[in-house]
Amino acid sequence: MPPTADVRDSFLEAAGDLRREGWTPDFPIEEVAADFDAYVRQVLARTEGWGVPISTLWYVDGATYLGTVLVRHRLTPALTLCGGHIGYHVAPRHRRRGHARAMLALALAYCRDDLGVDDVLVTCPETNVASRKVIEANGGVLENVVDGERRYWFRREEVGGT
Repeated sequence: MPPTADVRDSFLEAAGDLRREGWTPDFPIEEVAADFDAYVRQVLARTEGWGVPISTLWYVDGATYLGTVLVRHRLTPALTLCGGHIGYHVAPRHRRRGHARAMLALALAYCRDDLGVDDVLVTCPETNVASRKVIEANGGVLENVVDGERRYWFRREEVGGT
């Protein structure tokens, strides 16, 4: 779903966990907490990144923020090597419960159904075994590894699409 202020507390909790992990060391948690509604508006207003249109979606369960999916609507030469169409993360305290697999499946459907992208690229570092398993569980086909980045394609004809 689009970002929403309804998940404020659990989002801030996740942001703190991610910062402690070193994943988002510069994320301004205190500033975001002071005016979370403004932060949500800012995220919703950001419709471009990496030189392409983007959609930011939050994976939630009621008032619980579980993770973020970032969809890049098309590829640039740089995104073709690293980044691809979809990036995602699961809030640390909600990992290892199948959320990443579900998030990627929903993001693939979004790419195809909402954006009309039939061939979707998802990449991950060779060292990220968890992400590799999520991608492969969703049917990603490894094309190659470039500079330590595994490049997986989801092609409509390979996953039984129309």
